Amino acid sequence: MFSASWLLLCFAISGTEAIRLPFTSACPHTPSAGTSTPSTLRPAAALPLSLAFSSLLSAPALAVSGGGLDFANLDITSSPDFSSKSFVKKDFSQVIAKGTSFKGSVLTGSRFYKAYLVNADFSYSDLTGVSLEDTSMDNVNLKQSVAKGAYFSASLKDVESVAGADFSDASIPDKTRVAMCMRDDLGEKNEKTGV
Repeated sequence: MFSASWLLLCFAISGTEAIRLPFTSACPHTPSAGTSTPSTLRPAAALPLSLAFSSLLSAPALAVSGGGLDFANLDITSSPDFSSKSFVKKDFSQVIAKGTSFKGSVLTGSRFYKAYLVNADFSYSDLTGVSLEDTSMDNVNLKQSVAKGAYFSASLKDVESVAGADFSDASIPDKTRVAMCMRDDLGEKNEKTGV
């Protein structure tokens, strides 16, 4: 964890009528351990910087695995119909959604980090900006989905169908992108976006 003094001192701004602040030995810009080198902050810049960094330091920390928000870490296979619904910016991290239908749903900005999505149906869904990193996507249906700016990992190559899917500006690993370009079902146009 960074200390507030380290952040303030490492972002020091020089100028006239300045407040003098010493670097601490924790700062990587210190000439040598244990010595002090004066640095300065303009008074007008000192307050906004200190408020900005103190708000960063006091924000609650959420776990990378999702922090238990929304549907994170749940097994939703017992109620597998999530079709034609809106799940904007929802957390599905590490969800077990085997065979679940999200057909026609709006999932914009949602997170499926390390989710188990085998045999799931995302056809005709809006996956704009969705994170599908480190997921299991064997036999997933992405037919006619809009995945603009979405984040995928290597499991994208294991999906059943990408017919008419729009992957504009999507982040796809290089080797996976090469494999995806060889698919026969990639050539269709997306009915919604025309891409």
